[in-house]
Formats: sequence, C-alpha cells, structure tokens
Amino acid sequence: MNKVGLILIRFAVTLCGLTLIAACQQESETNQKTTDNTKVVQSLAQKNGNDKNEQQDAELLKASNYPSDLPTGRLPSSIKPTSYDINLKVDPNEPTFTGKVVIQLQLDEATSHIWLHGKDIIAKSVTLTAKGQQPLSGNYEQLDDTGVVKLSFEQPITQQSAKLVIEYEAPFNEALEGLYRVKDGELNYAFTQFEATAARLAFPSFDEPAFKVPFTYSMTVRNEHRAFTNTPAVSETDLGNGWKTIVFAQSKPLPTYLIAFAVGDFDVVEWQDIPSSEVRDFSIPLRGIATKGKGHRLTYALKNTKDILNGLEQYFQIPYPYKKLDIVAVPDFNAGAMENAGLITYREQLLLFDNTISLDQKRAYMNVHAHELAHQWFGNLVTPVWWDDIWLNEAFATWMAHVSNNTVYPKQKFRQALLERSLNVMASDSLITARQIRQPIESNHDIQSAFDGITYSKGGGVLSMLEAFLGPENFRAGIQHYMKKFEFENATAQDFITAIGEKSPHIPLETIQDAFNSFLEQPGIPLLSVELTCKENAKASVSVSQSRYLPIGSKGSTAQTWKVPACFKYAIDGNQHQVCRVLEGQQQSFELNEAGCPAFVMPNANGAGYYRFSMESEGWQSLLSHKAALSTEEMMSLNNSLQGAINAGKMSFTDLVEIAPQIIASESEAIAMGPSKLLSFVYSRVAKTDEQKAKLASLNRSLYGQKLTELGLETQKEDSVNTIRMRTGLINFLSDQGEDKAVRQYLTDMAIAYTGYKVDGNMHPEKADSNVISTALQVAVEDLGTPFAKHLKMQLDSSNDGTVRGRLLGGLGAVQDPEYAAELRELILSEELRDNEIYSIMVGQLNDDELQQPMWEWFKTNIEGIKSRIPPFGQNRLPVVGQFFCSSTMKADYKAFFKPIVEELAGAPRPYQQSLESIELCMAQAKFHRDNVQQYLSNQ
Repeated sequence: MNKVGLILIRFAVTLCGLTLIAACQQESETNQKTTDNTKVVQSLAQKNGNDKNEQQDAELLKASNYPSDLPTGRLPSSIKPTSYDINLKVDPNEPTFTGKVVIQLQLDEATSHIWLHGKDIIAKSVTLTAKGQQPLSGNYEQLDDTGVVKLSFEQPITQQSAKLVIEYEAPFNEALEGLYRVKDGELNYAFTQFEATAARLAFPSFDEPAFKVPFTYSMTVRNEHRAFTNTPAVSETDLGNGWKTIVFAQSKPLPTYLIAFAVGDFDVVEWQDIPSSEVRDFSIPLRGIATKGKGHRLTYALKNTKDILNGLEQYFQIPYPYKKLDIVAVPDFNAGAMENAGLITYREQLLLFDNTISLDQKRAYMNVHAHELAHQWFGNLVTPVWWDDIWLNEAFATWMAHVSNNTVYPKQKFRQALLERSLNVMASDSLITARQIRQPIESNHDIQSAFDGITYSKGGGVLSMLEAFLGPENFRAGIQHYMKKFEFENATAQDFITAIGEKSPHIPLETIQDAFNSFLEQPGIPLLSVELTCKENAKASVSVSQSRYLPIGSKGSTAQTWKVPACFKYAIDGNQHQVCRVLEGQQQSFELNEAGCPAFVMPNANGAGYYRFSMESEGWQSLLSHKAALSTEEMMSLNNSLQGAINAGKMSFTDLVEIAPQIIASESEAIAMGPSKLLSFVYSRVAKTDEQKAKLASLNRSLYGQKLTELGLETQKEDSVNTIRMRTGLINFLSDQGEDKAVRQYLTDMAIAYTGYKVDGNMHPEKADSNVISTALQVAVEDLGTPFAKHLKMQLDSSNDGTVRGRLLGGLGAVQDPEYAAELRELILSEELRDNEIYSIMVGQLNDDELQQPMWEWFKTNIEGIKSRIPPFGQNRLPVVGQFFCSSTMKADYKAFFKPIVEELAGAPRPYQQSLESIELCMAQAKFHRDNVQQYLSNQ
C-alpha cells in the first residue's frame, strides 16, 4: 500500500492481551488442553461409551492440542482454509449487505470449535460438513474487538477435511475500511480496503497473510449496477426482479487482504489489451473504472499502463501473474492506493486527469502506479508469512517502482527521487523512538505502525545500498530466483536474503545476511566519521569511526554500529577510483588502492549508502571545490550529511550561509534546493520577531532570487523536468520564506484568474500553471483575505473533482481570519468533506502561529468526532499533530491530552512517543541556533 498526501495527522492491547502476540499463542497451542473439548469428551464417554467410533472420536479430541483459549496472536495453523467461495448481495443504497461464504478446510487436529476472524458480522447460520459425515450446526460468537470469532459445535470434528458454510449480514463500514460506501454526486458506491486486517468486516475468514488459497466469487447486484472483483466475470444472470447475479472466475492463491470488490453505476473504459511480449505469451485485458461521469479522465492513466507494466515484466522476467487488470478511481480512500490482485484501487487524484495535469501529478501517477503494479509480483505472487515482513512488500515495491520507471521514463530521473526519499526519511530515523525496518509484531499497534516511512523509504534506500554493493545484475538475478522459487506461496525475510545470496558469485552469503540484517533489525542511521591520512610516495589511509547519528537534544546513545557496505570515491592525479568495504565495529582503517594523496574523498560513492558521513573542514572544502567531479546523487548525499552536521550542532547557521551559494549554484534542482530546508526551519522556528523574519526573508531572496529570475515565472513548453521542478520549488520557497512581493502578486493574479473571482465565478484551469496553482490559492487567501476564501468555499461546495477539491481545501487551510477559521474547523466533522479531506484545514491552521492554539483546543474538544472519520487502521496518524509544536508549554499540554488515550488508538503509541521526541528536538535545535542567527542578523 502506498501512503500519499500532505502532512497527515497520524486496539489497544497489553502484552499477551487481546490480539497478536505470537509467543503467547505458541504457549496456548502447546501447553493448554481445551476446556471445551474436555467437556465434549466427557459427554461423549457418558452418552456413547459403548459406541466404538464415538469413543475413538472422544480419544482424538482428548489428545488434540487445538487451543481452547482465545488466540492472542496468530490463529492456530492446524486448521486452515484450502479455498473460499464468496457470495455477496450488495446494494450501496442500503445500510447493510448479505453474504454466504463457503470455506473448504483442512483439519490437522480434532476439535469441537474453530477459531477464525469476523468483525461486526451477524451470522444467520453456521454449517460444517466433515467428509463422509452429516452436517453440523454451529454457534458463531465474536469474542473481542479485533474480530476473533469462535465457532462452536455440539459434536467433535475429527475428519481431515470439511466444508464450512456461513450465511450472514453485515453493515457497510463508515470509516473507509472493509466493505464501505462512498457517495459521489447523487450516487452511492461500494468499495473495499482490506489491508491489513479488514477483510473480516466483509466476510468470515482466516484473515492472515499466511492463509493463501484460491477464491471463487459471485455477486448479486442491482441491474443498473456493475460489479468487479479480482478475476474476470464468466457469466451474468438476470433474476427478473431488478437484480442480477454475476459469477467470476476462480483466482490464483491469494491472502484475504488482497481480495477486493467494487459495486455501483460506474463508467467503465474498455482499453485495448496489453499485447503479448517477449516475457509474456498472452495479452492482458485492461480497463479503467471511475464513478459516473469521470471515465473520460482515465485516458492518461490507461495509456501509460502498458509501458509501466512491461518495464516491470522486463526486470522480473516473469509474466504478469493474473488474468486481467482493472484500475479503479475511488473518490474517498484512506490510503493512496491498494494492490488488490487484478483490481487495483487508487485515490481518484492519482488516476483522473485533464489536459492541465501538473508535473507532480504525472510523477505521482507514475510512481504509485508502478508501486502497485510491482506488488502484483512482490506481495501478491510471493506473500510474506506475517506482518513483521511487510517491508518485503512495501520497501521492495518502493524500490522497484523507481528502478523500473527510471528506465521507462529516463527524463524523470526516478533513481534520484528514490534517493531523495531515503535521505528525507533520515529525519524520522534519527529519533531514538524510530522503529526498525523488520519490526517484531507484538500487538495490533505494531501492524498499524509498520506502514510508515521507515518501511517504505528507508527500506527502499537499504535495498539500493545492497544492490550497489552486490552489483545490479547479481541483485536482479537473486530477485528473479526468489520470485520463481516461491511463486504463489509465502516467504520470509530470510528466504529473500538467502535467495539473493545464492545468486551472488563473489560475496559470501554470510556477509550478505549480516549486512542485510544489520539494517533490517535495528533502527537509526550510521554516522561514518572519515579522516584521510596521506604519506609521501605511499598509499593514503582512510580511518573511519562509526556511531549512531543523533541530532541536538537527543537522549539516545551513539554507541551503536552496523555492518555497513560502504563505497568511497576518490581522485588521484585527475583519475577517479573507488574502493568498497564492509565496515564493522567502531573503528576501522584501510589503505586506498593507488599511491598518492587524493584531491578529494567522497565517502558515499553515487550516494548509494544508507548512512551519513562527517569530515574535518578540509574534507568538506575539498569535496565542494571538486563538486564538478561529483554526481548529482553524490551531491545529494553531501547535502544531507551537511544538513545532519548542522542539526547535530557540528556546524552553525553562519557556516550554512557561507556554504549555501556553492550548492545553490548547481543546475540540478535536487542539489540546489537542499539548503532551503534549513533556511525554512530558521525562518519558521528560530525567528521570533517580524524584523528577524524580514531579514531572513531578505537573505533567502538574495540566495535564491536570481535563480528564479533566470528561469522566469512562466512555464514554457520546452522546459525540462528539472527546470519545472526547480521553478516550482523556487516559487514555493520565495513566496513564503522569501516574502517576495512580485512572486506573491504573480500567484495571486493566477488564483483570481483560475477561480473567476469577481468575474464569472467559474473555474478556468487553462488560466493557471498547474504546477503552482495550489501555492497560488494559499497565497491569494493570505493576501486577499476572507472574501476570497469564501469564494473558494463556494466552489468547493459545487465540485466533486478530487484534485480540484484538494487545491481549494489547501487554500482554505491558509485562512488567517480567526472568526472564519473557527467556522472552517467545523467542516472537519461535516459531511461536506470526504473522510480523506479532513486534514487540509487542520494542517493549515496548526502551521499558523496565531491559529495553532485555537485549532489545538478544537482538536482536543472534538477528538471523538475526528476519530469517527478515520478507520482504526489510520488512527495512528492522530498523535502526529504534536509534530507541529515546538515549545515546552505545548509539549506539556500535548502529553497531558494524549497520554490517557493513546493506548485506545490503533498503532498510536509509537507516533505519540515520536511526536514528544520531535517537540523536544525542535526546541533544542531552535535554542542552539538562536544566538548564532541573532548575531548574524545583527550584522545585516
């Protein structure tokens, strides 16, 4: 699953308490005899003691280790499904739906009850028919809030196979998980989101990734509706009463979280099949599905799907695994997209475009679409056994999307984008509360918090590091070996690492395992402190000290090491060289391969290593003076390490100002915009007076203004990707932290023309630069005030276009009038906003110095209403509100509010602790830089 958007606001259990602790489950499975089974044994012995078969059944039941106590972790594996047949009757206009699920079971233990999952389901009948026996009626009972269900039977089940049939009714979910409803315009639709543990809301099941089996489906829907699932429809029967039944083909083996349904009056765009290729000897039916009236906007997404999919097939050398491909634009969706096999769902902003599509929208589509398509192999074809290896899904899909797209769309430079993501996530990875990539799943909290930047972006960065160390072709051969070895099955992290090692001819498997696990199983960022020693007519020596990187104010310990696959680039007599080592321990030295003193040493060749480095001032200066010899990726790594040095208190704000022009001079956006992050922090967090902000704004204009003048404000048709991204970044920075009046006027004029303000009141997308229109609307609200904001609100009320609504809400988030801001806060609980839209106004006001406190007070007062709009799987976002705070007063208030309730929010304890730490670090960093900033400004 790919998680997207602005800065989003982020089942409580005790150890061995309610849900997911494997160790407790193992104890209950192996050491506890079943109370219920014992009662049945005694009853059988008394009633049927003379019956030989029944006595045998009783003895089997008595000897069974199938647990009686509620499974507190994974379900017992001794009873498992071998196939499902799901039959649903769905009308999105009604509050409930009905279903019948038929599960073929394999039973390795005798039992009188079965554990499985079901949540908020009303079972009408439960029937189990063991092979060669009469049907048994069962009792259905949900025993906890996470959806663990006990099916109880009056007689024992001793056969090894059986058919379980459950007929039921369930409500449509109202918080964007399970099978839920969305209203778009005047029509209702039904969609699903099952990852990670929400399939149990739609049908009783063994809702864990290890239970991977084939599914068949039928759906009964209104005649005017269309219905879709993972596989193609094979028949459709008109029932003559306004309903029809559609039967679908059997699926390949799948876990429950990859099952999906969509029902409603859709626009369906039948695109041309993706033709066969050198990898695949069959064509793939391709369709786009959108709510009524939006199908025509699927053209761009459908047109580009073939190239993205073919690029992935070329890498894997394995055909697309499923019978068809449908891409679905969902108006209200908690995630960015979901990789359901053959029926991929997306937040509609990622698929629905007109001819004014921005570069960022194109890149988001390319990246997310490739990510979800990569999942069709990594995650779907081969599935993790348990959620502790969700990184195998998400980190790999993140990495694979960028690697493949870098070949498919070379001008977009997706490899650089992947590096940028891994560098950006280092901010959260520097927290002592950061999680590790492969996090043990000890509770439901751990499942929820596993879907974060560490899993996606750090995981992708670590894969890039190992790819560079092993060699791209060896790494690729290992991935292909892994996919073929475990196709349509489940696998673990160690299975993956072993498969990679089996195809690495030069590096021992143990070395690969040690390096991989070193980064997978501990949090944090390695910091390599590098010192060069030169001797006349001899080989130079490089000394490396390794520790954990920590920023100013951190309470953590630096005494941590990794087994770091590191490559160093250096130049001697104008010739470039490279040396690679696996660095272990706190201290290590090695000689360079050539004699002579290098002109420079770059401690992270091609920026491929997931670490930061530090050097003495001479080392930094030698790199900056030879920046022409460094690749863009190396300069990005250098930027990040400089930023780390400043955040760690090793360099000052004045140092940054002195170095910045050398970096800003770069023609690469990925390099030149680097210093702007720290300049933004100083402007927003360190400056305390309007005068200080004005002087900092002047400094920011002096550093970046000429660069924008050279590019010009207007986008040109011939502009490169780099030019567009550079201009967009400069406009965003200078309009805010640069307080540039000319830029702000340009944006305000654009916003007026785009919205028809005081003219015709209609939207005119052709009059705006789609790359900066969101910023333009925010600036116009700030400069034109409440009348323009109310105009945006009027346009929001009349639009059901997700992209337009997002822009308008971003503008409304910039409102500064306290009275109108209070009115807008009430929208967060209103049906006027979709559930996925409630964050824009919240984030905007939390970012405003004057509105932060009233927004926080409103948030605390209305927390139950806010929770009702967020699915349990998304409630870990709520504590992230704390990351907007940077004072001891707000920290104390934040802690007093969240500490009593954080255990009630799924996945929230870790984000809560991280937010507290972030507040502390923000305070420490602002305090550290304040004197130096004031001294610098006093001289201006």
